[in-house]
Amino acid sequence: MDGDGLRFCVEDSVGLKDDMLVFGVVDRTFGDVDSHEPRPQRDYLEDIERHNDISREQFNKFMKTGIPPQGTVLVSWQTEEKTELIPEAKLELLDRALYVGDVVKRNATNPMSGTVIGTRAICTLLPTTMRPDMQRIQNVVDELAIRCVPADELINVHEYVEGALVIYNDWVGRIDHVYDEVTVKLLNNSVVVVESPDDLEPEDPNVDRLSIGDRVTTKKKNLRRGCWKYGAFDPNVRPFGIVVETRTTMITVHWLARRFLKREATAADTLEPPNELYTDELESAEFHIYDAARGTLGTLPVSSNGTDPSYHVAEVAIGDRVRFKDVTAAAVKYDGKQTLPSGVAVGKLRTIPRTETLGYDMNVFIVVQTHTHVTVQWQDLSITEDNSSNLIPDPNVGDDDEVWPGEIVCTKEQRRLEDSDVSWTNEPAKVGVVQSVKSRDRIATVKWFESPRIRFLGEDLIPPAETGKLSDIAEEVSLYDIRSTPSLTRRRGDFVLIHPDSSLLTANGELASNANDMTSWFGEVIDLGLEGYLTIRLGAAKPVTDVRVQIERVTLVYSSDMDSHLDFMPELDEETEEEADENSSEFESASFNEMWVEYEGMDGEPVENSNEDDWSTEDEETDEDTSMPDLEHVEDIDTSKTTPEFHSDTERKEAHMLLDQTSPTSTSLLQSIPGPFPNTSASMPALSENATHVCSSSLVSFLILDSPPPPNHHYHQRLPASSSTLMRRIAKEHKILRNSLPPGIFVRTWESRLDLLRVLMVGPSDTPYEYAPFIIDFHLDSTYPSQAPEAFFHSWTEGNGPVNPNLYEDGKICLSLLGTWHADESNESWSPGKSTLLQVLVSIMGLVLVKEPYYNEAGYDVHRQAPETKLASALYTERSYFRARAFIAYALSNDIQPFQNELRSLYLDQSEDAPQLLDRAIKAANAILERSEKRVDDGERDGLSKISLGAVVMLKRQVTKLEALRDNSS
Repeated sequence: MDGDGLRFCVEDSVGLKDDMLVFGVVDRTFGDVDSHEPRPQRDYLEDIERHNDISREQFNKFMKTGIPPQGTVLVSWQTEEKTELIPEAKLELLDRALYVGDVVKRNATNPMSGTVIGTRAICTLLPTTMRPDMQRIQNVVDELAIRCVPADELINVHEYVEGALVIYNDWVGRIDHVYDEVTVKLLNNSVVVVESPDDLEPEDPNVDRLSIGDRVTTKKKNLRRGCWKYGAFDPNVRPFGIVVETRTTMITVHWLARRFLKREATAADTLEPPNELYTDELESAEFHIYDAARGTLGTLPVSSNGTDPSYHVAEVAIGDRVRFKDVTAAAVKYDGKQTLPSGVAVGKLRTIPRTETLGYDMNVFIVVQTHTHVTVQWQDLSITEDNSSNLIPDPNVGDDDEVWPGEIVCTKEQRRLEDSDVSWTNEPAKVGVVQSVKSRDRIATVKWFESPRIRFLGEDLIPPAETGKLSDIAEEVSLYDIRSTPSLTRRRGDFVLIHPDSSLLTANGELASNANDMTSWFGEVIDLGLEGYLTIRLGAAKPVTDVRVQIERVTLVYSSDMDSHLDFMPELDEETEEEADENSSEFESASFNEMWVEYEGMDGEPVENSNEDDWSTEDEETDEDTSMPDLEHVEDIDTSKTTPEFHSDTERKEAHMLLDQTSPTSTSLLQSIPGPFPNTSASMPALSENATHVCSSSLVSFLILDSPPPPNHHYHQRLPASSSTLMRRIAKEHKILRNSLPPGIFVRTWESRLDLLRVLMVGPSDTPYEYAPFIIDFHLDSTYPSQAPEAFFHSWTEGNGPVNPNLYEDGKICLSLLGTWHADESNESWSPGKSTLLQVLVSIMGLVLVKEPYYNEAGYDVHRQAPETKLASALYTERSYFRARAFIAYALSNDIQPFQNELRSLYLDQSEDAPQLLDRAIKAANAILERSEKRVDDGERDGLSKISLGAVVMLKRQVTKLEALRDNSS
């Protein structure tokens, strides 16, 4: 596992190599970006500790950024009350927490992923009556531990567990909190139900919820006011004892959904149950706990895709308190005579007779170690059994272009709807079931439904929906041509409502015997069939049964992904609020100078060496601005011409040189942008090369037009701002843009609306964006330059996915300079006295349109050299490449005002001195296709010089369009 860079993962169970009796759970790793919340101390009551092998400098940086240094992890120790940043080399991986429905890989560089379809855990147990201080003595542990106990032989000692699902009348909900009545046996064998369980202090500080066997102390009044079962209160007896019984008296429930009713709902039907349920409700016939043990009667045989739903068994975790389902049989099995292959004794189960404990059952154990074995169905339909420690969670599970066998997918191509009544919906041209996936090639085999009735409003499925009969013929398609949708896609482990009048079938296609059971409307997805049916486990039915249901006949209620949305955020106490204010103040003051590092050396001083007052937006007594005497006053700017007038050949040559060469100002800009994205110095050669691409005698980089702005300018409807201060600032911006725009960027504004700008940017060479046009609208409102300009990106991906992590399909541009993203303190925010529109444009060109855009994603840049991210980066790059080719086709097929002439000159002009970008784009794409179709493994795919076969399909389609445009233009 060391070779793939993911030695430890979040939620791994780990132990100290030097002391295996010390174990804990990994909370943060270098590789898990989702765990990198800044200022991690806010998540813990006790101070995070630093291992001696980690420098104080590294530790202080971690405490600020939340990113563990490479080769370290943050561990919450279970055997000690502390959280520690510790080197990985000091740890031993004990178990990896994987659950049914998780997507995994053998290693991060392998393109194939699989889905966990079953788990089997074996546990090591210790009796809860064992004193906590004895759990650290090796010979005592060896004597009392019971090893290699299958989890399916155990049940949780608590009947009601936080997070468990319950059904009450027609509602399903999740238990948020459980309140127990606690019975304690004191040293004199008297037994009392204490008045306030909250006043009991466990001897083991790691105990969150009291269980049988826990040793506790309390105040004497808590005993005196209790309910005495045996004996009576004696003030001379020490208020110390052992818990002998717990009984739930109340639970709070977060209600998730109401069942679908066959009749019209009345007001009483829609009334949500109370959030607090007491003993009377818990013991009523209308209340059911979803069977966490997931045991079935008559489990379905192996399904059409070769999986066995019975693989799914209950999960256990370190620290759980459990009982044996059959303690008598367990005592016979674990008699102390067996040994493991390693020679270690399995252990002996020593039961405690009730006669010795006043009738209370004290045979309760704590899970101190687990070893999980998982059954995985891979994308090619193969099934394997693995130790969970040999697999890793798939870091690309959120990839929108990834699918797995059994999923319902739709083509991105839409059906043409003639009926105006349904024109507001979108209907995919085809709907089908994934049969298998060639993950390396990015190709899926799909069977299509013959006459589906599937329509969407956004992502929501519009009823009535019907998939219908599935074709017998399978077709290979590119993963980039299909998509799974949230309203049709179900995962193993999802909990769903079953629609009324649905046919609940057995494996043989017969009607299930308990189809009319009062609890048959809710269950858990345990299997995805290849014929468009789901296998649902009715965990609250009596008996628990598995049934098959068509996928469109269920609605998602709950999945593990929803946990973060259901949990309530704790309120900040006064101290925390003060700390937050202090942190905010520290960020805004002490760290401000560090934030300027991104552009240090480029603009460490205000533009043209002016001071901060020169950029002031405050009203002044006079409109005269003498800070920059060489800058034209706005009233003096001649906007009567849309093209420059050259009075001599020398002036014309100088203007052309401005287009052919990157100006000194913009060169210094690009060369001084280390920022969060390395290798930006490589942007300079790309832009310089582009200078020859965009050089044309008819192209001017900056113009003020006397025509009105185009109606489709995103900010066209905004009221214009015309204060004299804003106009002076705009005039200064214009002068900078006129003299310093690098090649490949063209800016237009309008005499009637100087607050609006539209920018055409040609993607830099040697990136997935090369030769592609990008259109961005800007608005300078009345708050400018105190606030950054507003910016809108015209995305032409038609809803098929973003072209760049910083360029959203809804038009948002994610950039710290625009105030739309607050990155770490090394990144620049907008400064009224120092930041300019030129900086924004150069930042987009040099920091956004880069060779490896995957690393632009927030927090990903630190993994640029990590081998486990190369595959994900290559896949993102190849998507960006063929999507950017579509931008060329779009721009040449539509009226892109006011750049019609520029686009024609750049792409379609065949004269000798023209850039001929369309020809260059077609030639470059064909070279990629030729290399990729050879299918020779002469190096890793990078997504730019060589792409997958699925991307080949998409790129060929774009090349065909581009060639047609070239032929038509000629």
